[in-house]
Amino acid sequence: MATGDKADTGVRSVQLAFDVLEAVAAEQDEIGVSELANRLATTKGTVFRHLQTLAERGYVSQNPSSTRYKLGVRAHLLGQAAAGRIDLLAASEPPARALREETGITVVVSAVSVRGVTVMTTLLGKSPLEIGVRPGSELTLHATAQGKAAAAFAHPSLMPAIRRRGLTRETEHTIQDFDALADELARCAARGYATAPEEETLGINALAAPILGRDGHALGTIAIVGSIQHIPRDPATEQIDAVLRAAAKVSWELGYAGRIPPGAPR
Repeated sequence: MATGDKADTGVRSVQLAFDVLEAVAAEQDEIGVSELANRLATTKGTVFRHLQTLAERGYVSQNPSSTRYKLGVRAHLLGQAAAGRIDLLAASEPPARALREETGITVVVSAVSVRGVTVMTTLLGKSPLEIGVRPGSELTLHATAQGKAAAAFAHPSLMPAIRRRGLTRETEHTIQDFDALADELARCAARGYATAPEEETLGINALAAPILGRDGHALGTIAIVGSIQHIPRDPATEQIDAVLRAAAKVSWELGYAGRIPPGAPR
């Protein structure tokens, strides 16, 4: 088989996988292999192979009693993440701008997904030395304030991602022990924010709080990022309060009804 033929076959296989997933998603109830094969005009064996792959990845799940299929948890989380990111950008814009004006420090808004934390937008601070994080950047879960804030308030599905990726050593200050990380995340959950002084980059610190959805899990984070001179290892009370207020405003805008511990007055 020529290289082009192999590529075409691979593309068709990917297209069929999406066809199978979309057909399962279109059903209000469960659907069987034979029904999917008829609907997609292909063989039961082909459909079954794609279903097995999708099931292994968590995008579909099989009822052991009926052997029929429905959408899996990962597909639901993916849909929620996509919709949440659109809402997150709109809801976070005014509080993020207000936070930048109040602190004068770069503000970064990030989204949480099943894979980790991704930077959505960055508002550069007023310092001559601009410290920014490029939108689209993937942030480590153990070595950044945003990652730790997300993990402390995340859906349980995010935690296995930390163990899969491992605790890479970014600097001499990076947490390298899972027990120590668990203790750090517990502290973050108790106080409502996270810091990461020189844990990812020497000379840089960040202060982040979670943006919570209706279920109380983190949809994203809002953070100030700057030099250790401007955000010390123990941030100023004013900085902590400002970040917590901004996170609370975005969270309430997205439907969260509670307060972020220890939370600022609503």
